[in-house]
Amino acid sequence: MRVQTPLVIPALAAGFLSLTGTAFAQDAEAVARSLEATLSQGGKMTVSHEGEVSGGGDEVAINGLTLTPKDGGTVIAFDEVTLTGVAQEDDGYTADEIVFDGGSLSGDATGTIGNVRLEEATFGEKAEAEQETPGLLFHRLVGSDVSITPEDRSEPVTVSGFTMTSEDIVDGVPQTSQGSVEDLIVPGSYVPADQKMKPSDLGYDELAFDIEWAGSRDPESQDLKLDKMSLTLKDGGTLMIDGNLGNVAMPGADAAAQPMAGIATMNVSDFTLRYEDDSLTGRILDYFGKQQGMDGDKYAEQLAAALPFMLSAMQNADFQKEVSDAVSTFLRDPQSLTVAIAPDKPMSGAEILQIAGSAPQTLPDVLNVSVTANQNR
Repeated sequence: MRVQTPLVIPALAAGFLSLTGTAFAQDAEAVARSLEATLSQGGKMTVSHEGEVSGGGDEVAINGLTLTPKDGGTVIAFDEVTLTGVAQEDDGYTADEIVFDGGSLSGDATGTIGNVRLEEATFGEKAEAEQETPGLLFHRLVGSDVSITPEDRSEPVTVSGFTMTSEDIVDGVPQTSQGSVEDLIVPGSYVPADQKMKPSDLGYDELAFDIEWAGSRDPESQDLKLDKMSLTLKDGGTLMIDGNLGNVAMPGADAAAQPMAGIATMNVSDFTLRYEDDSLTGRILDYFGKQQGMDGDKYAEQLAAALPFMLSAMQNADFQKEVSDAVSTFLRDPQSLTVAIAPDKPMSGAEILQIAGSAPQTLPDVLNVSVTANQNR
């Protein structure tokens, strides 16, 4: 199955800063043709409207806009697209807002999209393939009420809302980005049938997530600062990541084709992985404890007692004790567990992999790895 959502879903992972211009009267049909040409993504999509185009000046409305992938997939149709604050600049247009209302999906997936709003947007007069810059750029995206059901499913994945703000555009890629996804609901039926531990075993009829991120990249130094990346399972727990990485290549076809090459040349200055519990650990301990004929607390004690033996393969006595003490503390009273890396100097992925292969027992010391439990941030 292939689900293509050229406007909404990719917009959760990328955003763009607009250009600005001086408003003057615009021809509504010309604006509509330019937006449709841009949305065609260089011919990958057939974009058309069935209803009328109205307005003019700095406000244009397009009724019945449809985006159809040429190689199959999911068709997206909107009841109305409204552009406000329209102005012409260079070989394109800018708009204070472009609002896509009343979306519906058909084809490989079915569903609805309540509303998508692009703020400070810009698009060219020609098809994207004929432009030097990416077609549709925007500074901020806000969306709500998304429901998508793949053709092989009977229940939808839903999102109540999402936002994204992006700045510092270099070659069409934002260097600063932050955003969130609220109430991403995944039905329990999406878990494979052969999965031993299912959400229902832990007391979940569905999995409800919130996602947040914020970070920036310096295009000259190629340093990436990840201020926040968090995934929260409601009534479960939150996994958080932050850190500073160096020599991070610009996203693109080369990076996607050779991901290990990028990892090898990337360097780590500091990196923290933290989990804050909100009942998920207890649910898992109860599940496995029940299989052993005991409650979750007794199972936690059993695991804590076995940790020194389980960690002996590390061959690093000091680090083994640190990990054992932290994990045991967390199991007995699940609050938080934090793993932090802070080498004395930035280390490349290639150096880390070399040490892991030749002397893995020294890696915790070289990276200055610390493991702590139940400590405030």
